[in-house]
Amino acid sequence: MTSPDRDNLQTETFERLAGEIGTLLAQFGKHDSLLETGDYSIYGDYWGYPQVKVTIANLALLRPQIIESLQHVVAAYPGWEIVVAVADPEHLDDWPRMGLYIRPHEIIDGLQRQYFPAEYRGFEYEGSRRGTEQD
Repeated sequence: MTSPDRDNLQTETFERLAGEIGTLLAQFGKHDSLLETGDYSIYGDYWGYPQVKVTIANLALLRPQIIESLQHVVAAYPGWEIVVAVADPEHLDDWPRMGLYIRPHEIIDGLQRQYFPAEYRGFEYEGSRRGTEQD
């Protein structure tokens, strides 16, 4: 396979995976638009890494059921991951960067729950682990 063919295949894979992620998240919240802030957004450009970036503005979308469903989606794409960044619009300046790496075989949990309202602090993901410097 030539490099342009490989690039086209990767771009097509990105678009399929991003579409499936969007379909799943639309069941639980509203996508950002130019007219109003939604519950999540999906970065729509493939930039050469096998990952799809999702920004979560509504902490309810971090429920274990939803994250496990995202892991099920990405499991059909070996070598790919979903990068979830938490970006609560009310705390963009006072919360540190945090999120999850959702891979077919693991979830790397970089959430700093001490910043979350009480109802979200207990979210845990089966088989997850804290991130390390090697991640």
